[in-house]
Amino acid sequence: MTKKLLFTFLMVFKLSIVFAQFDNISIIGQFTNWSVDVPLNTTDGITYTLTAQNFAVTGGAKFRKDNAWTTNWGSTSFPTGTGTLNGLDIPVPAGTYNVVFNKNTGAYTFTAVQSTYDNIGIIGGFNAWAESLPLTTFDGVLYTRDDYNFTANNVKFRKDNNWTVNWGGTTFPSGTAILGGSDIPLTSGFYNVAFNYNQLNYTFVQVPVTLIGSGAQGWDTDVSLNTNDGGVTFTLENVSLVNGLVKFRANGSWAKNWGSADFPSGTGTQNGADIPTSAGNYNITFNRTTGAYNFQQVLSVTENQLLNIKVYPNPSNTFWNFSSPKEIIDRIEISDLTGKTIFSSQFTSNEVVVDSSTFSKGIFLAKVTGNNVTQTVKLVKN
Repeated sequence: MTKKLLFTFLMVFKLSIVFAQFDNISIIGQFTNWSVDVPLNTTDGITYTLTAQNFAVTGGAKFRKDNAWTTNWGSTSFPTGTGTLNGLDIPVPAGTYNVVFNKNTGAYTFTAVQSTYDNIGIIGGFNAWAESLPLTTFDGVLYTRDDYNFTANNVKFRKDNNWTVNWGGTTFPSGTAILGGSDIPLTSGFYNVAFNYNQLNYTFVQVPVTLIGSGAQGWDTDVSLNTNDGGVTFTLENVSLVNGLVKFRANGSWAKNWGSADFPSGTGTQNGADIPTSAGNYNITFNRTTGAYNFQQVLSVTENQLLNIKVYPNPSNTFWNFSSPKEIIDRIEISDLTGKTIFSSQFTSNEVVVDSSTFSKGIFLAKVTGNNVTQTVKLVKN
């Protein structure tokens, strides 16, 4: 190896080490339904930037380190300010911005820019066909809206909030959109919406509501509730609880959660107190529209119990290990927050390893089935 090549190799190696030591800083907020971090870029580990980021909805936002709340910055000022540790949410109006954040001082700026992506929205009976509800995109291809309550039937997608370019479809909850097509026959309910601008595929996935907490399967494991009315009333039968705390939440995310200090019944409020639980078996009902919940104790234990699934490591970089001390794991199905299934396989073991090395970074939901019982677990890929 020549001296020149050796010098080049050493310089690249040295720079790789330096860059690998930079902190991972991201921004999260209402524009991602508080469920996905958008990473910022840096060349010095101090100043972090984000170019032409679309904030499709008005709402709070915060900077944070390593996609976790352990270290986060916020403030009440916009478009400039100084974030403080554990500060309040930054009030970001809907728009497209270049973002700059100084990790050392907490100083930040949001500079409005013209979006380079097309404006895609959804319109229908839920808003009296009056004005498009904007969808969020990070790449100009996949447009999404999480946890939206469609209060009336039928919808269409359209561009630039007018009818010049619009898409309909004949199937629901998924299908291929047709330019100028008929109304998509949506039935009212709470859905996660996804629209692929290139392929014109669309999906409407009913928003899952889960129970989480030390009184159930821990603060890292979501237990799925069932619904038969469009995602308003949820139930779970004969669940074994212990003395502890629980909350209800949607999409396996803290962006929408309900709690109260009352047990066995009460009315949960957004970001309310943890619900205290007493050990026993319960039939649970929860209404996400009113927040009303009830834990009705049952006297006997049947086979319809939880799997007590444990997942480790979680978050993971390369794999997740699923463990069930009670039942054989029959099937694992993993989906992203748009409802797209990205992994599905059958098993006959108490211990299952799933390779996550090819997954993109983000949050996923795993439905684990054993002995005709299904438990939903939130997964995080770093």
